[in-house]
Amino acid sequence: MGVVVWAMIELEADDALASAAHIAAADKRVEKVCIWTPDKDLAQCVDGDRVVQIDGRRKIIRNAVGVREKFGVEPRLIPDFLALVVTRRTGTQASRGSGR
Repeated sequence: MGVVVWAMIELEADDALASAAHIAAADKRVEKVCIWTPDKDLAQCVDGDRVVQIDGRRKIIRNAVGVREKFGVEPRLIPDFLALVVTRRTGTQASRGSGR
């Protein structure tokens, strides 16, 4: 099956998932990379139909088109998008009028 285990010492899980997805996507032998998390930060890793994000709870597979449909931006712009919108977790607003 080829499962790799990484000890998490100084990184958060989403950092490790993004790094693993990047490494796998760079390997021409890998046909498809599936990132199993609903974490919106990791939507930035999605690339076409080859690198996809899977939300197992909702049973959704999100490719680049799915990211655009959900967030209204390309996957590469997710960090910028998240910096501008209101987050429920913190209740903060990075830019007045954003998140509407």
